[in-house]
Amino acid sequence: MRYALLYWDFVKIQFRVAQEYRAAFLARSFAKAVANGASVCITYLTIYSFGHVLSWSAFEVMLLFSMNTIAYALAGFFMFHPFTKLQQRVNDGTFDEMLTKPLNPFFYLCSRDFSTGYFANLAVGIAALVVSFIQLDIKLSALKILWLVVVLIGTGMIHSGFFMLTNIPTFWLIKIDAIGRLRSTFESFIRYPISIYDTWIAVMLTYIFPFAFVNFFPAQYFLQKSDFMIFPPMLTFMTPVVGVVLMLMGYALFQLGIRNYKSSGS
Repeated sequence: MRYALLYWDFVKIQFRVAQEYRAAFLARSFAKAVANGASVCITYLTIYSFGHVLSWSAFEVMLLFSMNTIAYALAGFFMFHPFTKLQQRVNDGTFDEMLTKPLNPFFYLCSRDFSTGYFANLAVGIAALVVSFIQLDIKLSALKILWLVVVLIGTGMIHSGFFMLTNIPTFWLIKIDAIGRLRSTFESFIRYPISIYDTWIAVMLTYIFPFAFVNFFPAQYFLQKSDFMIFPPMLTFMTPVVGVVLMLMGYALFQLGIRNYKSSGS
């Protein structure tokens, strides 16, 4: 409880900073909203021009896009800045500050760098999700709404886990930009159903870089689809589990990194 209240204090500080620079905040949010809105439109129009991709219609693909956008936004609020800035902090020695506070270094790192820059991403993702549900005539019962919330939290954890796992190696490596680009490359695959790719790519996106659990598998529960390829249908319900596992792996790697951390002395 103490940590939760302290985290909220850090979040309020970030909101006050955003209010101090309101024009810049609104300008960035508008630009992000336009960029994400354009991506949604391009994705929809691309599929619409072909009629469908395998068994997936344009609005079904839009549902995949919206779930990934929401997941990325949720992860961005809490994990983007703490871990994308980690390389710079380790290299210039400012990471030492994290180890001087009477708090868990992981908690302090995550709380002090909460980002307010993902509301536009979240808004566009939710809007696209709602439009997809309406156009696809998906009826949401109380149970489905509850499961949707659980799934979206799990998808946010998946992206958060990848932010952690692709940036924490900076404790051992001087430059890790290539690892981040690798994450972005695999994440881009899930803008479309993984069933359109060769089997080896689908296997990689399911068992090695499990981005498919962000949208492809959980979406099929709401769409009542059975496009599982060689994979068992039970994977539809594994998104929260995958999210927790990736977060735990990231935390364990972070603790290992701290134990091997050597200050630059600056």
